[in-house]
Amino acid sequence: MSTTTTTANDAMLDQMVADYSLVTNGYAGSAPANPYPMFEDMRSRCPVMHGDLLIQNRIPSMADYAMSGRPVVTLFRYKDIHEVLMNPTDWLSYITGDGFGAAVDNMLLTAMDGEEHDKYRATLQKPFMRREIRKLIDTLIRPVVVNEFVERLRPNKKADLLREFALPFPIRAIYAYFGFPHDEDLLSNLASWAIKVVAAPQTDPEVAKITIPQSMVAGQSMYDTVLPIVQEYRKRGELREDILGYMMQTEHEGRRFSDEEIANFIRMLLLAAGETTTRSFANMMVQLLEFPDVMEEVRQDRTLIPKAISETMRRDPTAGAVARIAARDMEVGGVQVPKGTAVLLSIASANRDPDVYEDPDRLWLKRPMRPLLSFGFGPHMCMGMHMALAEMEVALDAMLDLPNLRFDPAYPRPEIRGLNMRGPDAIHVLWD
Repeated sequence: MSTTTTTANDAMLDQMVADYSLVTNGYAGSAPANPYPMFEDMRSRCPVMHGDLLIQNRIPSMADYAMSGRPVVTLFRYKDIHEVLMNPTDWLSYITGDGFGAAVDNMLLTAMDGEEHDKYRATLQKPFMRREIRKLIDTLIRPVVVNEFVERLRPNKKADLLREFALPFPIRAIYAYFGFPHDEDLLSNLASWAIKVVAAPQTDPEVAKITIPQSMVAGQSMYDTVLPIVQEYRKRGELREDILGYMMQTEHEGRRFSDEEIANFIRMLLLAAGETTTRSFANMMVQLLEFPDVMEEVRQDRTLIPKAISETMRRDPTAGAVARIAARDMEVGGVQVPKGTAVLLSIASANRDPDVYEDPDRLWLKRPMRPLLSFGFGPHMCMGMHMALAEMEVALDAMLDLPNLRFDPAYPRPEIRGLNMRGPDAIHVLWD
């Protein structure tokens, strides 16, 4: 690799780290890096709390992004949260779009409800179904993860796994599946713009004066960049087995999508295309490196990789909270919730509820699993879940092939932080 190429790649990674940190810092607020003792206290003392846990900790909350004074109730128990997620009729999702929906013309599947959501999801979900994603493991995901990243890192015998691996590889893999050309500048720009959209909500008004306009510009830049790619793809007339090819051939309510509609949908999908996989993989690696006996167990038995992923995502999920709003007067956990009240669902708390998970703080690969809430649950479960899981499986398998992988003692131990969008700032490691 030439010096010019190396410098350009370093600049791209530096920008990705800066954008990632903008989200991490915005969603960390004043909360303790380890919020689990607080969750334990709330589950036992006040499992249905009047008030917004995130705003109380100076963190943007999808329950009331604008901090308008909307009534909010925070839920901490698994059973209450599961009940809300399984009832999309009475608990609506449209408030999810309040924070950054305007930057993408309010085209957010996660913020749709009822028939609109069900129809769009039915149309769009086929390329993201498990059977389709599993076909990609050997043809797309493993070549990207191993050939483009791990084999290049291997001779160095050291890395910041966040900067040099966890940030770029999910974006490179999913962008290839979209059908985008392999262009480092394109990858970097789209990833940066997507994070700037996600980082728009901020509790500090002075910071928000910067991030909200930035998000609007970023959203428009994404659209202006994606549309010519869609148009060129159609012009070539070669419909491959990727997301662009699928969207050009599928019908929604009896008609094909226009190029402009496809660009809008792709922009929506880009918002979650890399960020959550990056954080979930990073959180998993921190936990496994903290418990080398568990990592060795997985190294010796690779069939445990899916369990390692689900257990680390249970124990320390990236998406620590989601929100819904009451469509009518409701009751949850024995508490009356009037129509129009938002409920903040503490997924991180639910995932360590001892009524559901025995010894919930333990990292235990043989744990009897319950329905995992870390990708959401019910009709709004993350559509990209199977892609994220496949990417993480391949990536963890490759990491386990690095001999004696361990924390680099020259750097502080990484700390997973934030009440939402949890993640470490860096993961410095060594291997033999």
